[in-house]
Amino acid sequence: MAVFNQKSVLDMIKEFRKNWRALCNSERTTLCGADSMLLALQLSMAENNKQHSGEFTVSLSDVLLTWKYLLHEKLNLPVENMDVTDHYEDVRKIYDDFLKNSNMLDLIDVYQKCGALTSNCENYNTIPPGNFQCGEKVDRKIYP
Repeated sequence: MAVFNQKSVLDMIKEFRKNWRALCNSERTTLCGADSMLLALQLSMAENNKQHSGEFTVSLSDVLLTWKYLLHEKLNLPVENMDVTDHYEDVRKIYDDFLKNSNMLDLIDVYQKCGALTSNCENYNTIPPGNFQCGEKVDRKIYP
């Protein structure tokens, strides 16, 4: 089952790379895997802490808690009764700005953009959103 899910995600990325002109602004967009998404989130949270408390640090438990909430929120999964760190909205803005300024897309953005393609990505709408909670390393540049 895990091999099937990984193959589905990789097929989605291949389709995205074929149709990048319709889905993003630049051919030099970097696709982030789960590890890069976590790193970007950690840096965003540390930056937020620096702005509010003066220290550029964040605990791993806070990163993982925020990671879980971020995934649920971006995938439109239920978030009620979930704990969230202080200043989550600020962290989310810093995270989104970081991706935009770095010309990066995370896997969830690719999933959503690929889902917007009606004919080419119909098969990828069957990928359960839960597959993005743990991921393989997928950092790649998009080149025609």
